[in-house]
Amino acid sequence: MTTIETRKFERSHVEITGPADADEFLEDTYGVALRPSRRLPPRWEGPVLTHTRTTAGSLAIDELYTAGHMDVRSDPLNKVVGIWTAGGQVATACDGTHTEVGAGNIGILAQPHLPYRARFDEARLTAVLLDPAVVAGVAAGLPSSHAPLPIRFTSLQPVDTSAAQAWKSTVSYVRDILLADRSVATPLVVGHACRLLAAVTLATFPNTATSEPTPHDRTDHQPVLLRRAMEFIDANATNDIALADIAEAVHVTPRAVQYMFRRHLETTPLQYLRRLRLHYAHQELLAANRGSDTVTDIAARWGFAHTGRFALLYRQTYGQSPHTTLRG
Repeated sequence: MTTIETRKFERSHVEITGPADADEFLEDTYGVALRPSRRLPPRWEGPVLTHTRTTAGSLAIDELYTAGHMDVRSDPLNKVVGIWTAGGQVATACDGTHTEVGAGNIGILAQPHLPYRARFDEARLTAVLLDPAVVAGVAAGLPSSHAPLPIRFTSLQPVDTSAAQAWKSTVSYVRDILLADRSVATPLVVGHACRLLAAVTLATFPNTATSEPTPHDRTDHQPVLLRRAMEFIDANATNDIALADIAEAVHVTPRAVQYMFRRHLETTPLQYLRRLRLHYAHQELLAANRGSDTVTDIAARWGFAHTGRFALLYRQTYGQSPHTTLRG
């Protein structure tokens, strides 16, 4: 089964005025030797570094400000790091690839498994840190433990402006909605957020991962495999499962699973999983205690982090709002 650590949920915030303390904090936080050097404006007063982190399992989203000019010669971070600069500039170079990310723009900081050099000029940015195994697993459609590593980004810049906007919108959605409330950030939601960010990162930045189907992926399968897949989904509806996990359970490729669901059920495996979770949420709403249970908590428990979207899907399926069912 795909390994995505989803239990740990933490927030931290620091402001550091001493350059040496700031450098030590960065090396401790990112777990590598950064070898930073700094130049601050004359008679500088105020924080040298401001750092806010939200950690949800293997996913981390950092909001970072570093004053003045800082050069970094870093060991490999062993993370896929996407950056979104709100102010100042970040320039980075790694194994023949390089980029300069100005205010409002995005980029990949470095190849995950290689050392890099970077320059931060009055940089205020958002950094999204992803587990390379999760990204590779999403790229290959395989469980993370079976996925080829490493993925190499052939460019640290987005493929175009529309892809960059999609990446920024996804980061905002995950940061400001999915991870804004600890009660909403259930294991199902965190697992979804990790794979969502991995998928949009792969779509936004050119990379060596391939996803072309093979002839075996198009091979038809008997309904017995479909029944086994449905049974696996039903047995794991409360767990954080993905397409790769379903495929592994019935010993076929992910595309073969997609094919048999489309052929026999005219849906996708993940749409089927969503409908199943909606059914169980409906059953829980019918049996809920109106005095202590809420629609938001029940929806989050079944992997629906956005209550408004859950309510829309629920109404389309059951002809009334979830609040009406809860009060019934």
